[in-house]
Amino acid sequence: MSRKVWQPSKAYDILRYYVDFTTRCSFSEVKISGRENIPTDGSIMYAPNHCASLLDPLMILLIKHESVAFAARFDIFRNPKIASILNWLRILPIARERDGLKEVAGNYETFDQIVECMDKEVPFCIFSEGTHRPERGMMPVKKGIFRISKMALDRNGKKVYIVPVGLDYEYFFRQGGRAAIRIGKSIDLGEYFAARPECSENEVYRSLCKEVREEVLSLIGRIPERRHDRLVLRTLCSLVSLPLFTACIVPAAPIWLPQTLILRSFKDKAWAHTIGFALRLLLPIFLPFYLIFNRLLNFYRNLVCDLFHLENKDV
Repeated sequence: MSRKVWQPSKAYDILRYYVDFTTRCSFSEVKISGRENIPTDGSIMYAPNHCASLLDPLMILLIKHESVAFAARFDIFRNPKIASILNWLRILPIARERDGLKEVAGNYETFDQIVECMDKEVPFCIFSEGTHRPERGMMPVKKGIFRISKMALDRNGKKVYIVPVGLDYEYFFRQGGRAAIRIGKSIDLGEYFAARPECSENEVYRSLCKEVREEVLSLIGRIPERRHDRLVLRTLCSLVSLPLFTACIVPAAPIWLPQTLILRSFKDKAWAHTIGFALRLLLPIFLPFYLIFNRLLNFYRNLVCDLFHLENKDV
């Protein structure tokens, strides 16, 4: 019998420290705000935007050093060994119509596990758009996240809160840069339904879809523009730092070179951060050199764009 995603695991908790550290190393800065908006008297369903593939769940884990379970698309669970690993990582499968009727029918078992997880007061996270895209903005929110939360509300007899989360990245296709995690105002699902007795369940879900999308949109796209002044000082700093950059190219190569080659074959560039994270996680001995190399590379790129009035594309 497979392990329940809500069950404690010392190995998982210990590994989290290293994973969280590596996630933070993916950026020059990570700011987390709004933790006070997370309720402490009920079950939590996080509802973030989805723009950086597998890195987005890792960002959710940075909110608190606590267990969080996730839902992911069914097809990555087809291999039993991979499915076992994903289960240990507290990830459950949700099938879509394209996966077949048999697989979609299996969603009810997953829903039961999610409800049980929330009953144990382990926060759950579902990316409410149903897919990802590397852009600032948000696609329409799907009803599924609210249907599952309503199941937990009805079965568990505990308060259920929908907590909107905005994940904001300075760069989508380039490593480094700044990132922000902003937690919005939570929605007490029971109170939300109680305040709309004249509405059908589907009407309430449509209202929730609109409200959560608007809240998340208000939380993203707020990383300040870079300053374009101090060009003389920045030019001098670039010249002084060139020997350090040159010295880091070779020892950083085991991370940046495979990353560059792998991404050339990927059509979905939303995986850029995820692939970079995986290489940093697997090759920690090269991480200090890579961090210096990448920070300086972005510094030089931004400087050149400012000096020559070029468009600083996120590539």
